[in-house]
Amino acid sequence: MRIAIVGAGVVGTIFAHLFGKVHEVTLIEVVKEKVDLYKREGYTIIMPDGEEVHQADVSITSNPEEVGEVDLVQISVKGYATEAATKASLPMIGENTMVLSIQNGLVHDTIASVVGKEKVIAGITAHSGMPVKANVIRYVGGYGPLLIIGKYDKNPNDRFWEIVEELKKTEEHIEVVDDIEPIIWKKLVANVSCNPVAAITGMTSVEALACEDTKELIKILAEEVVEVAKAKNIYFPEMDNIAEFVYQAFSGTKDNKVSMLQDVEAGRKTEIDTLNGAIVREGEKFGIDAKANKVVTLIVKSLGYPEIRY
Repeated sequence: MRIAIVGAGVVGTIFAHLFGKVHEVTLIEVVKEKVDLYKREGYTIIMPDGEEVHQADVSITSNPEEVGEVDLVQISVKGYATEAATKASLPMIGENTMVLSIQNGLVHDTIASVVGKEKVIAGITAHSGMPVKANVIRYVGGYGPLLIIGKYDKNPNDRFWEIVEELKKTEEHIEVVDDIEPIIWKKLVANVSCNPVAAITGMTSVEALACEDTKELIKILAEEVVEVAKAKNIYFPEMDNIAEFVYQAFSGTKDNKVSMLQDVEAGRKTEIDTLNGAIVREGEKFGIDAKANKVVTLIVKSLGYPEIRY
């Protein structure tokens, strides 16, 4: 199977390594310096057990037209770049191409607006990694399956099942669900409640969960997500004890810095608008004022303007 992974960041590179064991994978990356580095030196993945795996021969380009039509396009960019990345991928998307999102936040409607909902596979991973150098990534691993996927329109067809069978040839744990929406929101509540707290405080999960004040903020943010989810008739069992769920999810990152904290420290744009900002917007549709999420959205966005600090 031919796979194009759009976004050669931490997650994109990890999946390129895992899927590339069996399939023909090409990375699509807009940053020319990274393309040149990967072509020149390859990349190294430090596996959860400490083994270092070096990939010397990397198929990577900035030009999707060079790739041509593929079987699967995987979108692995930051939430704010979703629309641009999907539109740029159109030269690789043919009649039988499916589009898989492995991203944080509420991005799937954006992808569907470009390619059609019938082509979208929503994917969630609880696995993570951290950059060590520009072309060295520590794959932390995670709890549960590598990937949970479902057809976004809840109408799986023959092509969807063909893609599933091909992905399972990697021998990675890939789980298929009939309704992906509750799974999206289950991952969403963990990201919304924990990531901005880390970004604002600079804390790791170990530090944040040792502090009663940050734990309370995490709980408040999570409870607002649950309120909005219930208004949308979305339910998953962990909602019944949401604080303990998000604490446990956050603890899985251990002493690693979450991606939003990495972005803030590097002066990069964050995904706050497709996470906490999305909760605010979804809440407004149902007359719910997600005040805590609104506040942390504004705080994290304000951290992106270091040039105006004295």
